[in-house]
Amino acid sequence: MTIEIVDHKVNTRYGELCLRQQGPRGAPKVLVLGGISGGRLAYLADGSGWWQGLFTHLDLQAYEIWTLDYLGGMGDSLCDAPPATVEAQAEAIALALQKLGCTHWHTIIGGSFGGCVGMVLALHDALRVQRLAVLGAAHRPTAQAVMLRSLQRDFIELAAQTQQPERGVALARALAMVTYRGTTGLDVRFPDGNAAVHYMHDRAARLVQQNPQQARQLFTVFGPALDAFRIAPQALQLPVCVIGFKDDLLVPSHLLEEFSRQLPQCQAYEQVATAHGHDGFILNTAAFAPCLQQFMEA
Repeated sequence: MTIEIVDHKVNTRYGELCLRQQGPRGAPKVLVLGGISGGRLAYLADGSGWWQGLFTHLDLQAYEIWTLDYLGGMGDSLCDAPPATVEAQAEAIALALQKLGCTHWHTIIGGSFGGCVGMVLALHDALRVQRLAVLGAAHRPTAQAVMLRSLQRDFIELAAQTQQPERGVALARALAMVTYRGTTGLDVRFPDGNAAVHYMHDRAARLVQQNPQQARQLFTVFGPALDAFRIAPQALQLPVCVIGFKDDLLVPSHLLEEFSRQLPQCQAYEQVATAHGHDGFILNTAAFAPCLQQFMEA
């Protein structure tokens, strides 16, 4: 697939937001939002985009696709103080989109943290969103997810007290890796549990090495934002597609069933059978692509 790409940098009162525009100009717009460590490099021509499968398994050639780097996240957006809530992050995005003249959206596709941001954007007065797809996200956090993120911050605080700040962030990321992947998938991939431990710490170290301060903010800013997030499903008066994943420790099936039941226009609800748990929204695009494609074209 050949995709024309343009990057934009837009100043908002929250900071400078970096966005990427790709696809045919003037086509129906689709905003793609990923998890806390996701950014605008969702698709790359060499196949290394972090959400490459979304573009591989969905037919998106008829759409103008937009992606972005969250303020305070791992990308190139700049800010003195990251937005402390999902609502503030969404407001910064809405301001940037307004400045670019992009207020009408065919679909917002949000995975994990991006699903929460997408819900808020769907309610924004300045935007006109026709459809919303929420993958691995819901209207509130579970108690267990809040507990796990609290432990991540405890690791960071305790390590800072012993002058090992990067070690604390690495441990927080290591715990996050346990929550992102499904029990079955890890067991199949790592028959030797010691190999799983090595994988967990290796992935954690890679993230910290990219940018220690940005990595820290994923747990000290984005984590509390997710803990505090609440939205009334009844307020989402537009067609919504909800996709969940088996063995998702962070957004389990009972929460998504509660969410989908309360939506006024839940057009589709699918639980994907996957060994990848929460990361199924990245790794199992082939499984849910038909449902999402049908929803977008309805």
